[in-house]
Formats: sequence, C-alpha cells, structure tokens
Amino acid sequence: MKNLICLFLLFSSVSVIGQSNVRFEVVGINPDYTGNVGIRGNVAPLSWDRSISMNPTEGGFVVDISFLEGNRELEFKFVLYTDDATPDWENTPNRKLFLKSGSDKLSSLNTWNTEQVLDISSFEPIPSNLLLEDYALIETLVLDIHPGTYRYNSEEEIRAALNELKKEFASNLSYQDAYLAVSEMMATVQCDHTRAGFNNQTQIINSIIHSQPDKLPFTFKWVDYAMIVTFNASEDERLTRGSEVIAINGVSTADIRNRMMPYISADGATDGNRLYKMEINGYDFRYNAFDVFYPLLYPISGETVRLDLLYADGKEGSIEVETLTREDRFEKLADRYPGFPKTRDDMWNFTISNDEVAVLTLNSFGLMGWKAMTIDYKAFLADAFDQIHQKGINHLVIDIRENTGGNDEMAEELYSYLLPETKPFEREGRTRYKTFPESLKPYVKTWGDNPWYFNLKPKEEKTPEGYYVFKENFNGKKGKNKKERYEGKVYLLTSSANTSLAFYTAYRFRYENLGPLVGQETGGNLNDINGGQILFLTLPNSQIEIDFPVMGGFSTTPQPNMGVIPDYPVFHSKETLLEGRDLEMEKVMELIAGE
Repeated sequence: MKNLICLFLLFSSVSVIGQSNVRFEVVGINPDYTGNVGIRGNVAPLSWDRSISMNPTEGGFVVDISFLEGNRELEFKFVLYTDDATPDWENTPNRKLFLKSGSDKLSSLNTWNTEQVLDISSFEPIPSNLLLEDYALIETLVLDIHPGTYRYNSEEEIRAALNELKKEFASNLSYQDAYLAVSEMMATVQCDHTRAGFNNQTQIINSIIHSQPDKLPFTFKWVDYAMIVTFNASEDERLTRGSEVIAINGVSTADIRNRMMPYISADGATDGNRLYKMEINGYDFRYNAFDVFYPLLYPISGETVRLDLLYADGKEGSIEVETLTREDRFEKLADRYPGFPKTRDDMWNFTISNDEVAVLTLNSFGLMGWKAMTIDYKAFLADAFDQIHQKGINHLVIDIRENTGGNDEMAEELYSYLLPETKPFEREGRTRYKTFPESLKPYVKTWGDNPWYFNLKPKEEKTPEGYYVFKENFNGKKGKNKKERYEGKVYLLTSSANTSLAFYTAYRFRYENLGPLVGQETGGNLNDINGGQILFLTLPNSQIEIDFPVMGGFSTTPQPNMGVIPDYPVFHSKETLLEGRDLEMEKVMELIAGE
C-alpha cells in the first residue's frame, strides 16, 4: 500500500490578502543522489518549463514559495536535474494543492515518485456556511451555464434537485457525503460529461475516492442484472470466472446496484451506459464509478469484505477476501493474466484471420492526460490499411466495444480511410450564455490558457427556448478525403460503453451507411450530447471538482431518447461469459458466411 502523505496546516503570524504561502518538502530521494532537486508547476512563480531549486534538509529537500494568485488549484511535480533543460520527472499524476487567498501558511509534505495520499481519517466536517457558498456556485453553473440543463428535465425538476442539494448543504457534512450529494445533483442533469469528476480532482477528494485500500479484489460485468466475476485479484481461488456475487457484506448486489444508479451520470435514458459504469474492469488507466461510489455508500470497516456467491455449477458459498487499492489490484491482475491490458496502447490491435477478415480493435481514443496513449496512431492505421489493401481483404471488423471516447482527430483519421468525403451532421451547437459569470471565473480551468469561452459571439440572438446557436461549430464541414478508400464490407462492434466520441463513431457509421452495427445499444444519445468545451469547476470549500460543458450539440430534427441501436443486437448470458465466447464476432462471421 502506498505511503500515507499528510497535508499539514501551519500557522503564520503574517498573511497577505490574496497571497498563498507554501512550504514544499520532498523526501524519499536516493541519499546517494548528488544533483539538483527542483519543483515545477502551473501557477507563477512556478512554471512547467523551468525549475525552482529546492534546498537540502535533513531527510529531504525544501523550498518556501509565495503565490500571488489565490483561490486557484496548483498542480506541481518534483524533478531531478543537472541540466534543467532535461530533467527527470516523477512518474506520478500531477500533485495538487488548493491555494486559498489569505490562508495561513500551508506545508505540503511529499514522497518522491509516490502518488499523494492523505490520511482521510483526520478530516473535519465541512461547515454548512462554507458548503452553502459552494452551493451558490453550483446553482449558477446549472441555471445559467450548462447547455443541457433542460434537455431532459423541466425547470421544476431541476429546481427540486437543487433545493434538495441546498437542504443537504445546510448541515455540516463530511467530504465523502458532500461528494455524494454533488454527484447526485449532477447526475440529475443526465449528461455524460457532467459529474463530480474522477480524473481532475483535488488532492483531498482524489485521496478519498481513488487512493484508499477499499476496492473490491475482482472485476465483474452485469449480465441480466447479475454481478458476474470476470477476473480474480484476491488470494482465494474459489472466486472463479463466471461466479455470481449475490451479496457483499450482507447487502444484495441488486440493492447495491439500485442504490448506486442515481449517482451515475449518462446521456438521457441510456441506462445501459449507467450499468456499464457500475462495472469494474480493473484497468490502471481508467476509473470505474463502482470503485468510487461503493465505499462511499457502503463504508468498509476493516480490510475485508464477505461475498455470498453462486458458483457456475449451481452451488452456493461465502468467502471473505481482502480489499485492495486500485494500484495493487491492477498489479495483481496484470501479473496473473498475461493478456490483461497494461496501458492504453494495449487497447489497440490489428489482426488478419485466414487472409479474409481483418479486425481493427480501437478501444480508446485517448491522447490527453496522464497515462494517455503513446503510439503513433496515424502510422498504426496507415500500416493496418496498407496490409488490408495489399492482401485484398474484403471484410473489415472495427471493434470499439470498450471505447469511451477521446480525441476527435483519431476518429477523423479512421474515417479518412472509409469515406470518400465527409458530410455535415444535422445538428447545431448551443449555449445558454454569452458572458461567463464572474462568480465562477476564479474557480474554473480547462485545457490551454485562452479563456475564449468567457465571452462568446453568437451570430444569432437568443432563441425563445433560451439558447444561443453556433451552427458553424457543430455541424461539421463537407470535404473530400485524400487517402485510398477501403472498398470492402465494414462491420462495427458496439456496446453500452460507447459515449462521447465513441458514440459519434457509431452514429457516423449509421449516418454515412458505412456498414452494419453488431452489439448493444451505445451510450450517448440520438438527441446529441453536451460535449463542446469541458470546464473544470473546483468548489473552494468542499474541494470537489465538477466537470461540465459550456456548449452542447443538439439534433435539428426530433429524435428518440436513446443511443445508437445496432442492426444486429447481441446479448451475453452467464454461460457465454463463463465460456469466454465472443458473441459479437460470432455474429459477424455468421453474416460473412451468409453473403
């Protein structure tokens, strides 16, 4: 288990309004190291491009830094260097610390190359008056900014949800209960891109939801609403693939599922996507909602959980297994199962079967963030299609069943081999504001340094429904592709995991008539999704970061409230999961044989 790193609040006799004073200390560096130790970050005087040198002290290195910018989250890392132009970076996510204006002196104690984990047992409840300050920011976000607030909800429903949150915030709450309350409110909006975030959290929240040894030691899928084990990371060999977990610590998994559902964000009525998010896949590079919410809803006392099981042979039994950290579980799974994905790069693959069928597996479009894909995706696709053309492959299967979205340019590169030209969608972009509220500005950030979203310039005035329309930003452009087009038959494998860009990939296949879809209904929604420019709002008192979009895509024609339905729906059973059968590929091979 990772070392527990504590954040200490030290009192100072002098505090400058608007300024944050921080002492940074890092320990755990090899005592034989003779070079320099520095710190880099995103808030001046720190920079990602140069280091501020730290001073040696007993057991580590230390530096005092004053920041003029308050009410902002600092991201930082430590580096080792002799030449500051080529430092050695820590192999961890960015460290985080919230700089609050006029605060007493902060001290951040860290261990080199070890992810920050706070001792959450020491946290005091958040006072209600501070929670209500955070509530005011959430209310502004929901009522004045979010483009999809009223896509699936009436004003009465939204205000009722806000009132419930305000009522909860009227009492002192733990960070855990505050996170749950915010998550339930954000899930009410029914937007996959709106949630109390998993990937961009502050140090406090990240330690609570991701870093504790409270994760179940196995992975599972929901099959006919039953929790079916897929991989076992525990030391108990009785927890076998295909076993059904009936109850955890005496609570039925059906009750756990039903209680957790209201906290899961998804687009509209795509409950299959909500259910997918309540599975555990165990990958080190993805967060699962079940991992986050189960320990919050059912706090684990001790280091074990009791599992009531229905084995594949029909017998019942109970076992007790140790809980793990996400990292420990991943390491056990990766070591125990040779084919288990170790990085996002492992989510891509290309094979040719019997010189007849090519299978292009694209289970991530992730080029950004920590642990992003590192492969040259353009070269990968170029090589795959070169082989396809050279060998005259007439059937191409594109598998995106575990793809949850990512960067547009990756999908565009794929389309360039499949389409002679692209055509615009029947959709438009909308916002509900022109000028961003001043009250939110100090607490939001996103990619890049240009806050263009603070002042928008729509070409049309506000519609009667309360939107500003940006057609040129969302309906796409018509254009010819220059690459040699693949002329064979194409099949797309889909699942309920497919949201965001993965949803659009399935949608475009249908829209462009590229080929049949095989699998399950996607996430996302035919009404379109709110995915235009995601911001990250950090609530200053509860320290909860909220992901939300400022622009939304909207279909210009009426659509049903659902994802993309495949041409050939395929559903698994406990038996097919136990047998390891790939029903979607079996269906494709059946279609090919019948041509």
